Amino acid sequence: MDHDIKRLAARGPGRSRAVAFGSLVWVVANTANVNADFAGQVADTLLRLDQSLRDIGSNRERMLSVQVLLADIGSRNAFDVVWQEWIGPDPATWPQRSCFQVDLAPGLLIEIVAVAARE
Repeated sequence: MDHDIKRLAARGPGRSRAVAFGSLVWVVANTANVNADFAGQVADTLLRLDQSLRDIGSNRERMLSVQVLLADIGSRNAFDVVWQEWIGPDPATWPQRSCFQVDLAPGLLIEIVAVAARE
């Protein structure tokens, strides 16, 4: 039933930044500043991911699966450094994670798609 689905509006029309159904949430995050360098876009994207997870009733420790979409797979090592600090040292809270190189919107260097459990 549609009333069991919670949706959080995205910046653009026709899509949601987060959707919850039952005990699961689906979240997508990217930067609002496509003029930032890679480090700046990663920091902003992770900040927005945290916010969307909170807004939909979850948090980073409850993420189950994460797909990291990179405009350049060569930036994976730089991302890993930031990711490892952000996700923390406890393997009990680490999601399954994969990285892909994809064509993103102009100026966008990273996008993160996550599935998490609700609190």
